[in-house]
Amino acid sequence: MALNLRSAVTAMSPIVGRIDADIPLSDVALGLVGMLPPLMLATGGLLGPLLSQRIRLETNLVLACAGMAAGHLVRSQASDFTQLLVGSVVAMLAMGVGNVLLPALVKKYFPDRIALMTSIYAMLFSVSTAIPGTVSPMVADAAGWRTSLLMWGVAAAIAAPPWIALVFRGRSKVRQSSDGSAIISGGRTAGAGLWRSRVAWGLMLMHGLSALNGYAMLAWLPEILSDIAGTSSVEAGILLSLYAVTAGPLALVVPAIALRLRNPGVLAYVGAAAFVAGYVGLMISPDFLTPLWVLVSASGTGLFPVMLTLINARTQTPAMTAALSGFVQGNGALVSVAGPLVVGLLRDWTGGWTAPFCFLVVAAAGIVLGGMLLRSPLSVDEEILEYAARR
Repeated sequence: MALNLRSAVTAMSPIVGRIDADIPLSDVALGLVGMLPPLMLATGGLLGPLLSQRIRLETNLVLACAGMAAGHLVRSQASDFTQLLVGSVVAMLAMGVGNVLLPALVKKYFPDRIALMTSIYAMLFSVSTAIPGTVSPMVADAAGWRTSLLMWGVAAAIAAPPWIALVFRGRSKVRQSSDGSAIISGGRTAGAGLWRSRVAWGLMLMHGLSALNGYAMLAWLPEILSDIAGTSSVEAGILLSLYAVTAGPLALVVPAIALRLRNPGVLAYVGAAAFVAGYVGLMISPDFLTPLWVLVSASGTGLFPVMLTLINARTQTPAMTAALSGFVQGNGALVSVAGPLVVGLLRDWTGGWTAPFCFLVVAAAGIVLGGMLLRSPLSVDEEILEYAARR
């Protein structure tokens, strides 16, 4: 499942030139498609927990697989931009739903293996970001862009059978028991107090602002390096790939560290410092140790698996895990939208990269605030109960 949760985004962007040859794509159309990923992640963050109130987690994952497969299929058969847009919306919305429900599945099936399972699927997130961007152009050259997009629909369909098996197994158990375990219990009220939870706000700020920095650098790093360090397009592409894959190896380590720390907010401070150190290096000495500055700033994106781990560690039930995941990843996605946009506007207004870097440094400082809110040892469930008791 994790291998499919970024392909709807990265499978299309490298082949838009080939698509444009058959379906004319204006700058407005490309901008609209570019805005879809964070918007659909945010919508999925709201929709996923709502669905889990009425439908079993496993059934939701089957529906997410079906939605991704259908969206890729519609895109591959598109005859105009409207059909291409509809297919993208369907695929990315299903991606967003699956994205926020995976932590709840870990809580349900692997409550004693949270760090291990989070490490595995967070690493696969990184893989699913890198592979489509490399494979899609090669398939498009060999068999056409429609086949390239359809291929990822097949991959989404392949992910469904294990979840289908769990759905039928769960129904069998429900016929033997009336304990209500088929649907996440307490789902209607699980997310009611999240807006008052310090932990929820801390995770949302940490995730949203680190994603803002990450998306901004992924969007603008090649141009930044070309302007301030004089790197060639090939070198810039290699460094962009280095930036994109750095979170993968970190995902194997940081979840276990996050669970062992009494105050996991320390990792937010480290991540913020990594972003700032990388930016300062690029501003002060862009043409000396350039790969090091890129690698250091990319280390800040390791906060993503930290966030996934703490969503599980700071909740007591799958219901609250799903609700917190939707709150953190949904609202965090909305925050992250500003990154590439504001950096581009500041670049146009000032003609240089100092103002964009200053904006990113301020955003990184906000991650520290998120870390400070995570100092509380309470779970989100306990915070909500404590607030209700005071009322």
